[in-house]
Amino acid sequence: MAPTRPHAAPGKGDVPATPRGGPSLGQVEALIAVIDHGSFTAAADVLRISQPSLSRRIHALEKVLDTRMFVPVGRRMELTDAGRGVVTAGRRALAELSSIEAMAGAARMLTAGSLRVTGLPSLVATELPDHLGRFHRAHPGVRIEVSTVDDAQELVEAVRVGRADAAIGVADRVPGDLAAIPLPAQEFAAVLPAGARPGGAGGPLTPRDVTSRALITLPRGTSIRQLADTAIRGLGALPAHRITTTQRDSLVPLALAADGLTVVPTALARTATAFGGVAVALDPPVHRSLGIIHRPDELPNPALHEFLALVEQGAGTWPGPGGDA
Repeated sequence: MAPTRPHAAPGKGDVPATPRGGPSLGQVEALIAVIDHGSFTAAADVLRISQPSLSRRIHALEKVLDTRMFVPVGRRMELTDAGRGVVTAGRRALAELSSIEAMAGAARMLTAGSLRVTGLPSLVATELPDHLGRFHRAHPGVRIEVSTVDDAQELVEAVRVGRADAAIGVADRVPGDLAAIPLPAQEFAAVLPAGARPGGAGGPLTPRDVTSRALITLPRGTSIRQLADTAIRGLGALPAHRITTTQRDSLVPLALAADGLTVVPTALARTATAFGGVAVALDPPVHRSLGIIHRPDELPNPALHEFLALVEQGAGTWPGPGGDA
């Protein structure tokens, strides 16, 4: 059925399009409604706008595209070839928009969407799994992506520019344009060969443990290296040698293979028994403050919003510094 086209009178409330701009979805939707419902009057009723407003949308679309959408054939109006092309492309555009709206709705309901989290490798391995595991159990439809960064500067940049929604890092290094939800402080311990403590003798790390061994550490500038050096300086002792590695996972096995020592988060120190070593306490204690770092956006990713809420809810069940997170 070819639509009839009444005269479009100027009216208030319509912002005329200019040739400089592109067609709007509202204009394309008006054209498709006229074709689908057979007349300007019926299309206006379906779109819940006045008939003159709908006519002005069609006229604005023709002006923007600089071509006629309809030509008179007798007493009827029929689509031009250009009009048919606009209708075909417009249907695809509206379908894509509907799909985007559906995906956004699913993300808001947390039945879809994504959460990207990054962090220092040692924290991704030891502290992050509990938090992400709790989130995944609550919202299994959300895709989770986990990555690591080499240092605090790269971590901040990843969150700041949007490569990650959030990051787990050292909370006392958060710049003013970012925010952090505090986590329990992470305590450190030393790892020694089991033979250094015959008979399972306890007690904290001593200067004698240090001066006779090689200290296995990460490169300068890393948080673990700084804290390891702090612990050793606190004993007033110098290691016999120093071996530097960029691989955090190699600290414990390398220290034990070299009959040396290392200083690592307690969660990593507990793996020492698997390599023939023993975890030894530090006196005074050494720990670092942690947090989930994020951008304080007014409209955050719904998955991020829920993840941060779960982290905050868990605060009441966390033990004090030195406990297990």
